[in-house]
Amino acid sequence: MQKITSVKELQAAIISLEKRQSEEGLLLKEQFSITYESLKPFNVLRKAIIDIFTPIELKQGILDTSAGILSGYLSRALVVRNSKNPILRLAGMFIQYGVTNVITKNSDAIMKVTSAFIEKLMRHSQKENS
Repeated sequence: MQKITSVKELQAAIISLEKRQSEEGLLLKEQFSITYESLKPFNVLRKAIIDIFTPIELKQGILDTSAGILSGYLSRALVVRNSKNPILRLAGMFIQYGVTNVITKNSDAIMKVTSAFIEKLMRHSQKENS
């Protein structure tokens, strides 16, 4: 801010600052109103539900869970097969649970590795065909 040397400059500066204060006050009231509305329990719950069930996240979640359950079931089937041994069947349940959790929680990394592997196979087969 520049140095004020006369009464007119002082009055102009005061008017300018009062105008700025009223504008910022209106902005602050508007922001307070928006914040107040967004923090109402109904709006917080609505926002949380919308965030949870967005179509992309829902589809990805279903895909990850399905892949985990399927791989867990297949690993259990490979271990247990048609055995009547209760210890082997119990081990199969633990393996199914473990594989399901690992696949579900690390699906992004598994997809990256799988896609890289498939791309490598495709490049290799294209080289052989050329």
